[in-house]
Amino acid sequence: MMNRIVLHDENKIKQIKPESLKVIERYKIDMVMRNLSEKTQEHYIWDLQQWLIYVLDNQGNKSVFDLTDEDITEFIYFCLKQGNNAERIKVRIATISAFYKFMRKKKLIKENPTEFIDRPKRSQRIIKQSYLTPEQVALMREKLIGFHNLELRLYAVLSLSTMARVSAIASIKWEQIDFEQKVIRGVREKEAKIVDLFFSDECKCLLLMLNAYRGEKNINDYGYVFHGKSRKDKPLSSTTLNYWCKQIGEMINIPTLHPHDFRHSGATLLKNAGMSLEDVSTLLSHESTDTTKRYYIKQDIKRLGNAKQVYNI
Repeated sequence: MMNRIVLHDENKIKQIKPESLKVIERYKIDMVMRNLSEKTQEHYIWDLQQWLIYVLDNQGNKSVFDLTDEDITEFIYFCLKQGNNAERIKVRIATISAFYKFMRKKKLIKENPTEFIDRPKRSQRIIKQSYLTPEQVALMREKLIGFHNLELRLYAVLSLSTMARVSAIASIKWEQIDFEQKVIRGVREKEAKIVDLFFSDECKCLLLMLNAYRGEKNINDYGYVFHGKSRKDKPLSSTTLNYWCKQIGEMINIPTLHPHDFRHSGATLLKNAGMSLEDVSTLLSHESTDTTKRYYIKQDIKRLGNAKQVYNI
């Protein structure tokens, strides 16, 4: 994980995906044709290069055609961690959004991923990282049971239990699930990693219930656990799962709840319950425990305070 925003690095820029660089060159021509000032053009390109250097270093050098709203949100969150204020974040989002609007205008993409990212209000941070407490998880379970939506309930507990990114959750197929070992095998994760996801007894029960229900109703889900009803043979989109997450957040009075919060929360709950940092890091598919500790674990302050009192210093 990068420790700072790379302002400019010609060597890294040369390593960015060729198809991404090609689109940026087309975008430069478009800005000239629209009579944007040279200074404005420089600022746009400068911010786009910083973003794509982050993608190069942290997101497997994905093409701009493959990046999702989750990937962009991760970059924005990183910028916040580096001290960018709300106004700077708004500029970064506007820059990336304008770039994708250009791509859509040129029919290079069908959907602008930044449309699903909220802009911060003045003096307001775009993302409030939420770490669900055991009490909030219990409340979430209670509310979801009363909501009577099996898929929504499964999405929440499966995301929390496996700590998988939203794109990985969306792609899960029934054939990948080993119910006996409670593991989902061969899931494609960030940077094209193939990982196994481990789930709880609660998840197993809900998965079996959903599978049985679809069998009884003769619902063809094309092999996907979360299938898109309007997309036929494709999985549910990450955008829809993001909306589901907002619904869940409203149920438990956390309106800023984001899919990635399940990943952070699951990691913190496991660590505070006694699992080793190394094991938590492995489950998250991190390259090192430094990333896990720095970005994913929220310390249990009460436990630390009680532990210190033992020494009476």
